[in-house]
Amino acid sequence: MANKTITMLQIRRCLVLLQDARSVREIHRETRIHRETIKSYMLRCQRSGKSYEELLSLSDQELSELLHPPRTTQQPDKRYSYLAERLSHYASELKRRHVTKLILWEEYLQDQPEGYRYAQFCYHLEHYMKCHEATMPQVHLPGDTLQIDFAGDQLHYYDAEQKEWISCPVLLCTLPYSSLFYAEPLASARQEHLIPALNNALAYIGGVPKNVLSDNMAQVVTKPSRYEPVFTDLMEQWALHNRTNMQATRPVKPKDKPSVEKSVHIAYQQIYARMRNERHLSLKSLKYHVGELLDKVN
Repeated sequence: MANKTITMLQIRRCLVLLQDARSVREIHRETRIHRETIKSYMLRCQRSGKSYEELLSLSDQELSELLHPPRTTQQPDKRYSYLAERLSHYASELKRRHVTKLILWEEYLQDQPEGYRYAQFCYHLEHYMKCHEATMPQVHLPGDTLQIDFAGDQLHYYDAEQKEWISCPVLLCTLPYSSLFYAEPLASARQEHLIPALNNALAYIGGVPKNVLSDNMAQVVTKPSRYEPVFTDLMEQWALHNRTNMQATRPVKPKDKPSVEKSVHIAYQQIYARMRNERHLSLKSLKYHVGELLDKVN
């Protein structure tokens, strides 16, 4: 988090997780706040003599003044920044015949004479390959993650007044452990329609998952990233209100959310196909019939 401003939404989310007795590692993973900063928050909260409930009731200014997160002056390691940009290339080169890590390291030093020693170079390269090239089976826990996505195909209703068919994007939300999924056609994919649909999904599944995993749709993510995606303010507020954690898939990595992709195919077969000859005259009617078929599928 060096040189990055920590928002009040992140700080409040951090306090909520501390109140829930979550570990520093979990809070770091869910809020992207540095572990040492989280520890400093814990210490300042304890010294304040206030409960987390009291701290969360403070205004943003009051809370900021109490915690006054220090600005870090630590500069990013230029050696690592240089190497990180080239790890993908080195991993690819290593697959070629006769190419060794030693050869790659020697080539690296030609461009970066003050770079890492051989052992450190190998460590970063092996870590990169382990994290980004290995395909690991996903293990799902009950209520841990709700995967969300829009189906590629839309549903339609006929507007008799305008005498035209209206296209409706369809939101899919899936619990991977149980394969329970929710589907709802929307007036549009904009946030003002997405948020109520997500609330409907939580009501349908009967609870709030620990995490909500989305792809990098613009309504949810403002800055896609393999490591630290940035979410829209509205989605951060929604997550804070519901005490859940927003997560995003890695860019162009559909394997990160296979369960919702499977639900899309089920929806096509069990909902779209069964409605193919129907003519609905309103979005309300369309939603109602989708809900009926959804209950049969689940």
